[in-house]
Amino acid sequence: MSPVVECISQWKWNWFVQEHPIADFGVFDKASRGVLGSVFLVRLLKWKHVATVGAVISILGIVTTPVTQLLIQYPSHLVAVLPGPDTGNATSPAVQNYRSHVGLTGARSLDISSFVTSGLVHPSVTLISDVSPSCPSGTCTWPEFESLALCSKVANITDRIRVEQIPFSTSQDWTTWDDTLDPDPLKLNGTLAYNVSFPEEENESFVAPVSYTLYSSRLSRSIAFADDKALTAAWVAGYKVVWSNAGNVTYTHGNSTTSNPWRWQAFEMIYYACVNKYSVRVENGTAHTVALPSHAVITSSSDRVVPNCTTPRLVSGGAQKTTCNQEGRNSNQGVLALKGTLEASKGVNFTADIRSLTLLGQAITQDSSGIWAWDGGDFKVQVGNVATPTLADAVYGYKSAEADDSTKEPLGEWDVEIQRERLENVAKNLAVSITNGYGENAFPVLGTVFEMQVFVQVRWAWLTLLVVQLALALVFFVVTVIGTRRIGSQVYKSSALAALFALYPEREPEVIGRRAQMVEQRGAMMMMISSAGPPQQVMEKPGRK
Repeated sequence: MSPVVECISQWKWNWFVQEHPIADFGVFDKASRGVLGSVFLVRLLKWKHVATVGAVISILGIVTTPVTQLLIQYPSHLVAVLPGPDTGNATSPAVQNYRSHVGLTGARSLDISSFVTSGLVHPSVTLISDVSPSCPSGTCTWPEFESLALCSKVANITDRIRVEQIPFSTSQDWTTWDDTLDPDPLKLNGTLAYNVSFPEEENESFVAPVSYTLYSSRLSRSIAFADDKALTAAWVAGYKVVWSNAGNVTYTHGNSTTSNPWRWQAFEMIYYACVNKYSVRVENGTAHTVALPSHAVITSSSDRVVPNCTTPRLVSGGAQKTTCNQEGRNSNQGVLALKGTLEASKGVNFTADIRSLTLLGQAITQDSSGIWAWDGGDFKVQVGNVATPTLADAVYGYKSAEADDSTKEPLGEWDVEIQRERLENVAKNLAVSITNGYGENAFPVLGTVFEMQVFVQVRWAWLTLLVVQLALALVFFVVTVIGTRRIGSQVYKSSALAALFALYPEREPEVIGRRAQMVEQRGAMMMMISSAGPPQQVMEKPGRK
């Protein structure tokens, strides 16, 4: 800006090569000192003089500094960090081969029991999370990978229920409800009871004397997925959950076979070995895991009884081979082999020890079987294992888990979809809990660690105004030099108005006075600078007011 200021100062001398009001001198002088003066100079010259260019450059100088500040930015970006001594690895567990702490004979191990129990007792309104990955920076990503897992399916099999009424039933007809459980079972004598069974389970039936009744029992094979041979090959366990959605039956002396019919519901819960595809990321310390299940079984022959089913090799016991279909495989020997779908998994077998899966299935069905019943009064019956309360809460609990005690509404006969969702949660929780328990067989899948780093960024577009300003300043300087030379004006050092009159002390009374007086007089005082000598002043000549 210094050359621009000097050029404006020179133009105030050039301006007075011709006769102009002396007040113009002050306008030029202020323009050389700041933006406000430049505005007044533009107003004075009305864009008709080259000095206007200098004034405009001075005005543009206001925004030059903040605009120049925008030239440099310090953006932050996530940058992949290579593992090193100061940076840990991002890892997520994956399992290719599963074997529990079991031999060919003996009871299930504690690791199976603990994960089955933790999955079955988890509330049905929430889901268990997958194993959390390890991310040292709080932001990590992983490529999609596959891992051996336990998957679940839930299906409504209500249409398969066979229900028979038993009028005037007694304790001899009922299942589990007798004098060993109820201190006063005779109060229900003569009550209408229901016998519930399934055509696929000819050797099992259940007789309930009270309408709030739930029971779960083992399935030897799937009812809803009977035609899914791949699922049959990967079968681990299954059980059915049956309950009454009546809730409004009169219990004591209630023997009507026409009013208040009980509405029975039934679902099957299936568990099978599978290969999950995982999409894992961690953002701001929060893990996000998406699992897509698959139960494709490796095929080694086109004429297999069970499609896509391979012959498992034996872990021990000689060279004998066994098939992996549920009907014919040896429950104590061999491995179940599964395949994935990702390109990275081609040619890789995911295997599970048959003995471990057998004991796992036994643990699931044993801990999931039981009876929960309520007589509508003060007495409840619970016969079973750890899953019974969870299953009862899933079908007879409250609609909303967030509601307070004053607004809680129990599930009723028309809430089958909510009941289905809760049962699906029970199945998923058990499957995820057991899958998480595979961790001792896991290997780490390495991911990418990201850290936030700050960069210096130059935004060259913001230099446009500065470049334009510099170009105008250069042009203004050249024009000032040429213009000064052409008009023959002297080159003066910029100075204040007082310096002009310092050469004439004898005229001090005429040119120095009170501000108001001088403001009034300056419009009438005309002056010009002679190229031949010192400044000449013409007094009292009409000028601008």
